[in-house]
Amino acid sequence: MYYLGIDLGGTNIAAGLVDENFNIVHKDSIPTNAKGRDDRAIVKDITYICKKILNDTNTDVSEVKWIGVGSPGTCDIENGIVVYANNISFRNTPIRKWIQEEINIPVYINNDANCAALGEAYAGATKDASDSIMITIGTGLGGGIIINKKIYSGFNGSGGELGHSIIVLDGEKCTCGRKGCWEAYGSATALKSQTSRSEERFSRNAET
Repeated sequence: MYYLGIDLGGTNIAAGLVDENFNIVHKDSIPTNAKGRDDRAIVKDITYICKKILNDTNTDVSEVKWIGVGSPGTCDIENGIVVYANNISFRNTPIRKWIQEEINIPVYINNDANCAALGEAYAGATKDASDSIMITIGTGLGGGIIINKKIYSGFNGSGGELGHSIIVLDGEKCTCGRKGCWEAYGSATALKSQTSRSEERFSRNAET
């Protein structure tokens, strides 16, 4: 049997077909194009990349046990819904329902950083540890906490949302609407912005 894993990011949708020994058999990705697109269109692309991988590998859907989706934001894992994601337009988005309308196999969702942390705990850098913490840096900044090889979700599924911990009082504005979040300083998006501002200041100083 195989499994399809989806890493939904603010920049790309990455997908992989994985065997029972945690080996990635085939992978592919497409741009998320999150800006200005509604959630249904983005989920449509998730089903597209799943079908493409199955077609490219000549794998029948009956050979796939389930689809796992790692999504930014807060997830209702029981009902397969992304409650809120600030870097993409997901608000109570029923990912499981919409995917199953086109690919009728079990679908599981969780926060993307939680999924990454769990993957490392079972097949990666922390497989020899029972407890671990992972930080993910991309469009946003996320965190996953593993205790006894299980995801620590905390209150309302947000236990690992380390990127929205306030590190600077009244600091840089974050995409979540608050100020001073770690994500506003440590994400790839924030680092690029800081670099651009530094280059502009250097250019102005050089001219003077």
